[in-house]
Amino acid sequence: MKKFVVASHAKLATGFQSTIELFAGSDHDITYVSAYVDDVDLDMEVETFISSLADDDQAVIFTDMFGGSVNQKFVIAAQNKPNVFVVAGMNLPVILEIILSSEPYTTAVIDRLIDSGRMAMQQVYLTSDTSQNAANDSSKQAPQAIETNQLINENTGQIDALRVDERLIHGQIAMVWSRALNLDGIVVANDEAAGNELQQKALKMAVPNGIKVIIKTMDGAIRLLKDKRAANMHLLVLVRTVGDALILSQQLDNIQYVNIGNVGKSVNGEKKTLTKFVMLTDEELGNLKALVNVYPETALQNLPSDTKELASRYL
Repeated sequence: MKKFVVASHAKLATGFQSTIELFAGSDHDITYVSAYVDDVDLDMEVETFISSLADDDQAVIFTDMFGGSVNQKFVIAAQNKPNVFVVAGMNLPVILEIILSSEPYTTAVIDRLIDSGRMAMQQVYLTSDTSQNAANDSSKQAPQAIETNQLINENTGQIDALRVDERLIHGQIAMVWSRALNLDGIVVANDEAAGNELQQKALKMAVPNGIKVIIKTMDGAIRLLKDKRAANMHLLVLVRTVGDALILSQQLDNIQYVNIGNVGKSVNGEKKTLTKFVMLTDEELGNLKALVNVYPETALQNLPSDTKELASRYL
């Protein structure tokens, strides 16, 4: 069993908790330790966690500062325990990389996951002046999105999921869904995003290494996804509304799963709340009913770890 500790001076650790649960769900075995506040006994917290580990458990302990007292206490307690790993200088991407990894942990695996998480710490350039970027090591640059013709020419493939998500590409897509679906590519089908260069740049920043992305109009996405050279890649298609998902579902026959994720929070007017992540207007409820007629297994599911709730039960 994998167990984790997120430990810090003061309340940084507990501050991480709600964000980690937003991305990774709440079913991981994570202990949060905020040292030197209230009545927290750090020595007792350390001892309790270490003594709770079974011989076949693997544990990763995240601490805030390398060499700080919190780090020191866990390092001392974890000495000579081959299945316990301590990561100092924690940040959210590193924590998520490690928690969401399905691999058995080794020193080499932890080092690799830390390196991957470090890639998320980059300066975001606010101008298009390439001279500003010239001094940067090219090996540290974020991966560039692939162009349309490159995606088509690479034997693209089945649509593992068509997801309704009004935020399109964001942290949950980048860190969680991309892993769960073992994605090769993401296709955003949205007329507004396809016509807005700044929005495209912002969306592409979230895309993980090794995953190709393309942002197209609805019509452009349909043409792309109908290309029969689309054979072997695992794709996630993202749309902002249930109505757009309905249009795609009526045009494409290679969709494995239709997922209603985050939708409706940014829409004004009267809405029906189905879950805390899905709020639909009457028009969108009608679109959902039509979508279920095309894909009866359409389900509401925010994270892969959440239970799929058939949309039909809400109609």
